[in-house]
Amino acid sequence: MKKFKFVILILVLLFDGLAAALAQDRTGKVEFSNSNVLSGVISQTPGTELKIYAGKSVRVLTLDRVQEILFTPEKEKMERAFRFKAGQTAPEYFGDSYPVRTLAATITLGGGEKISGHLAATVLYVTDGDNTQKVILLASQRGQENQTFQQLVYPRRISFGDTAAVTTATIKLKLTGLDAKPEVVAITRGELTRLEVKPRGNSGEFEMPSALGEQFFLAVNNGQTMRVGWPKASDEKNVALIQGVLADSKDFLDTRKVLGVVADAEKSEIYSLVFSIRKGKTFKTEDEIWRLELYRWKQADDGRIMLAGREFFFRDTTKKIQPPPVELSEKLWNLHPSGDVWTDSE
Repeated sequence: MKKFKFVILILVLLFDGLAAALAQDRTGKVEFSNSNVLSGVISQTPGTELKIYAGKSVRVLTLDRVQEILFTPEKEKMERAFRFKAGQTAPEYFGDSYPVRTLAATITLGGGEKISGHLAATVLYVTDGDNTQKVILLASQRGQENQTFQQLVYPRRISFGDTAAVTTATIKLKLTGLDAKPEVVAITRGELTRLEVKPRGNSGEFEMPSALGEQFFLAVNNGQTMRVGWPKASDEKNVALIQGVLADSKDFLDTRKVLGVVADAEKSEIYSLVFSIRKGKTFKTEDEIWRLELYRWKQADDGRIMLAGREFFFRDTTKKIQPPPVELSEKLWNLHPSGDVWTDSE
């Protein structure tokens, strides 16, 4: 079989020089569609982010990046409950009608960038002195029977009194030692959101959508070797722990090796780099299929871990490419800013 070599760069990047953290408490106000207003300190549950579905992409951001959130009714209609009687295809309606509303969201970030789409269900807390009220942000609402749309109240605007952390629309990268036309993939921490990385013009220069305050892992398929940006310190305890969990679980890729582990103690999370191969017969062949993957684990107080997410950087499903070797590189781990560009050069 033809051999291919890869360069894999995986790193965690602190964009804007900020340590990724829990969503910050901020002063602001929530304005409702019935003109009521809640003012005070606005916060989220520690460790949670805002997730907005914008077209085919999912963007995840921390609250400190947000200047304003606007909700507008996208669709409104009255519906009634229904059922199907045995042997009949026509629905039988019963009860009185109720309002159903779909809400579109537009998030304005620090720096002025706007993201529009549908916000995943999110809980905010507004605290004024000793009084804390919960505000639930939804992409869709269902009212009670005989209720009007005017009575079905929704948060119309969330705004903040302080200035949000400035977030540019894109991140610029400059990587060294690459051959022509490398493939680049970025995956954020937390939701493991894939961010498309594109060449920017000159060799080794790239541009990608903002990670919106999240740290992210980056992988470069260069066509040479398999180098992985990873910290020098080895977490042998967690490597052994995760390797044992994977050995006890079943998967189509029947051989999985943990190559490295990064622990996030603040969020009780562990990220593992895993090289997975299927060596068993596949479609009456014995050709190998492989994936280079990122796993996210949640760690309980008693030390147990549970898989919370999984995404791949690169994979082969053709059964023609041999699994490439992997090297961990501290140099590639230490990406740093040079002006407005993040680079791996010294």
